Amino acid sequence: MRTSINEIKSLANEMIHILEKEGSLIKIETNDALIVGDTHGDVDTTLDVLGSEAETYIFLGDYVDRGPYQIENIIELMQFKIQHPRKIILLRGNHETPSMNFGYGFYDVVSKRLGRGAYGIFVEVFAYLPLVAIINNKFLLMHGGIPENITKIEEIERIRWPEEEVTDPAAFQILWNDPTYYVEEFSSSPRGVGARVFGRRALIRFLQNNDLEILIRAHEPVPKGCEYMFDKKLLTIFSCRYYGIEPCAARIINNTIKIEHL
Repeated sequence: MRTSINEIKSLANEMIHILEKEGSLIKIETNDALIVGDTHGDVDTTLDVLGSEAETYIFLGDYVDRGPYQIENIIELMQFKIQHPRKIILLRGNHETPSMNFGYGFYDVVSKRLGRGAYGIFVEVFAYLPLVAIINNKFLLMHGGIPENITKIEEIERIRWPEEEVTDPAAFQILWNDPTYYVEEFSSSPRGVGARVFGRRALIRFLQNNDLEILIRAHEPVPKGCEYMFDKKLLTIFSCRYYGIEPCAARIINNTIKIEHL
């Protein structure tokens, strides 16, 4: 694993070169995709996933903060992306931002191990991570949830990107929003200013407007590692073992979703 400043800079430059070509919205066709939720420094889960057999790996964000192997986790993913750029997609999570890293551990971990200037190298990479992926024109993937003021998926390509600190309202909501049974449309979120919760009606309308079947997202630890909502129109996946839950992934084989325990 590359751990010197110069090696990490080289790795980051290669990574950005790949990511800037992908853009903020990625559409792919695949017969076998393994979808992974938050890992938060859980490099063991990441290595288990990357060592499995799948045509495509899609990680839904939150690679750093909280867990014990944050640097190892993000570097393993970056190295794999550079070696196999078409085989893996790394979406951005709300923890791939300076405001979260300063408070939840990644900035301190990087600064202590690699020096204060090293953190900025990772921030540059985070800014270029895509926000949304669509598989087989059916499955919508993002870290948090649908944004309130976007109706067509193509509008995501017009979101301000790249951004080191996410200030665009729609991008912020893609990283922060959560589903709830308590509203049908959108409402304020307990996560704070800028974030929203969304209900069944809002999600169904968004999926129908874009001819999509289901939203697969991460962002929230759920007791069994996975949880369906809204008549299986939404699936939450969580993949970090440090939350006292069994990490899960969602596998899409020939457009059918199967839950896998990691």
